[in-house]
Amino acid sequence: MLKKSIILLITAVFLVISFLPVSAANLNSVTYSISGDSLDIDTLELEPEFLINNIHPAVINLAFDGDDFYFGANMGLNMLMEENFRMDLNLMFTNEVDGRDFGKAIGLAAATLGQDLSFFWQTYYFMDDDLDDHAYYKGGVDYSIGPRSDLQVSVANQYWDLDNNVIKLGIKVKL
Repeated sequence: MLKKSIILLITAVFLVISFLPVSAANLNSVTYSISGDSLDIDTLELEPEFLINNIHPAVINLAFDGDDFYFGANMGLNMLMEENFRMDLNLMFTNEVDGRDFGKAIGLAAATLGQDLSFFWQTYYFMDDDLDDHAYYKGGVDYSIGPRSDLQVSVANQYWDLDNNVIKLGIKVKL
């Protein structure tokens, strides 16, 4: 119960911060995606992305696999920002990692910043000693389908089941 209360509190703080008029965190985009292996869709995900001071990303991942809800949040520190490329150092917390409570990970994220086509990848290392597999990854492409929306296709695994490799298909709405 305490864990769920903490997760709800963190989510509420992110939402309140994003709607304050003098907020340092701005809601940048929201990604709605489905994922699965082969033809089975097994997870629905919602990912709001915030920019803090218009530079540093913060992402909340809310996922539902038909049985359970999962929550992940990461905060990035921008390391490199070029005209067509960015790289961030990230810290991630999850309510569950590979069947164990409360995961913590450190990772890198990079993205090309093209007009119509952008590539991205994220790699995280979970620091929990009792895990068999410590790697969480996601990599793919954003293809512009309108002035404020992208089609997102990626290959990833899931932080609550690191052995489960999936294909994700989503719509990213830029705000």
